[in-house]
Amino acid sequence: MSEAMKSVNAALNVPSPAKSEFGFRALSGYLPAILPLIGAALMVTARIKLGAAAVPADGSLVVLAVLCYIIASASLMTNFYAPIGFLQKLGLWISSLGFFFNLSGWLVRWVSAGDRENWIRMTNQITGEYHFWWFFSYIPFANLYDLSVAFAFGAAFASLLISHRENTRFIGAISMPLVALILLLAIFIGNAFINLPPVLDSYWRPIHVGVASMSYGVALVSFALAVMYLLKDGMKIETMAIYVASFIFVGFAAFSQSYDRLGIFHDRASFFSIQYRLNAVIPHSQGVSNSGARVVIPWVGPLLTITLLLMIVTAICYIVYTYKQNEAARKWGTISLRASLVPQLAAIVALFTYVKSSGSVGSFISSDQFYWVGKTLLGKDATGMAAAQITTIGSQWIEANRSALVLNAQANPVEIASMLSAFVLTGFLVLFGFRTEKVRAGLPALEKLDSLTYKTVGVAFAGLAILLVTGAIWANESWGRYWGWDAKETGALVAWLSYAGYLHTRIAHGWTGRRSAYFAVVGFLLVLFTYLGVSYLLPGLHSYA
Repeated sequence: MSEAMKSVNAALNVPSPAKSEFGFRALSGYLPAILPLIGAALMVTARIKLGAAAVPADGSLVVLAVLCYIIASASLMTNFYAPIGFLQKLGLWISSLGFFFNLSGWLVRWVSAGDRENWIRMTNQITGEYHFWWFFSYIPFANLYDLSVAFAFGAAFASLLISHRENTRFIGAISMPLVALILLLAIFIGNAFINLPPVLDSYWRPIHVGVASMSYGVALVSFALAVMYLLKDGMKIETMAIYVASFIFVGFAAFSQSYDRLGIFHDRASFFSIQYRLNAVIPHSQGVSNSGARVVIPWVGPLLTITLLLMIVTAICYIVYTYKQNEAARKWGTISLRASLVPQLAAIVALFTYVKSSGSVGSFISSDQFYWVGKTLLGKDATGMAAAQITTIGSQWIEANRSALVLNAQANPVEIASMLSAFVLTGFLVLFGFRTEKVRAGLPALEKLDSLTYKTVGVAFAGLAILLVTGAIWANESWGRYWGWDAKETGALVAWLSYAGYLHTRIAHGWTGRRSAYFAVVGFLLVLFTYLGVSYLLPGLHSYA
């Protein structure tokens, strides 16, 4: 640079590009996102060259990732209340370690999937010709477990990229607990391999599902930023608690009934039944088949009922406080909110323990379930048949398959995810309800949060657009049509349109602030419904994942 230019820059107070934007310090901010990529590549190389005994199993790596994400969340949240540079750096690097374990677990699973079949697909069984690119046919995108693990590392990677600057490292305080929640759901579902139908075995699968997992991850980060914006903007914790209580109430109301794959609610339990039931299933090479029978899980029903009552008290007290400014109501609302964490945690532990230790549950299926088993087996053919005949068919099937029936989270992921989400949301409210002003002070300016939300929504919008296009091409190759109004493709379209609405209102009408933040929150909720709810609540071609 000439002396004249240096003088001009000095006069204008312009920093040197070599020292500011392109220096080692700027690059080092990305190391927490880059180093795990290198480490995961080394891990999978060791798995390929040295064998399965040389590295941890994929399930163990995912568990380590969850532990790292939880510890990182605790460090980053604590930093809000006691700002210490060490805690922030600790949370950042433990998040990076969690990302390493998360991605490594997924890559190791990829190799294990190939070993399971002896990599037979890579060789043409007629000509004997070797095709290296068929290595990608074993990519772990076969079921909800695989997608959840990829969803989690996509969100972690996006969070770490945004955290390259010190003033943006706050994002992990909300995004990392959500990432841990997704992996916990994956662990609950189980990591058993399944065989996909041949029609789904296409080179478009890794492209389409890979884009989906990364897009979902960025959408999660945009949601976390939007929530932080609302908190910084002065939205009361009490108002948030009313929304969460409503979510728990609606979830309890929905799952106190039973929902079959025909899209019909069945009144198998009264609304305030103290029994909680899970679907009994038969495992097979392509996942699990729902029998239509539901088994009572001890203790879970009463604990969820207590939770519901406490959340109703919380909502009533906070509504009174909001409109009457009654401090006594706020105090009792806070007490009941904190108390609700206990039965929620106990219900999750009881459910997890029973599902993992129950074994065969065929002997626990009562005769009042036979009708629903028969109706599930018959599907649309049950229309017009007498109830007694349907019950007889169900009874005969149960008698023939009792020993094979087990409990599996794959049959009830929406219910289980709702329970886990309710617990995490309640925990957020309790935590951020403590010295809320301190938390708000620790967040960056509203303009910064709004800008980051806008950028991440833009990326999520583009990702979902690519998701829809690649899905349409894959559908045309597999079924001869680009669009069939399948439940999941329709859900993805609605989620994409919600983000399109965010961008349109912002660009064309100048919407910023709270209105845009609400849009981002709704968009991610639609993404969640597409990711999880559509596959299990509505019939369609995506039911395998």
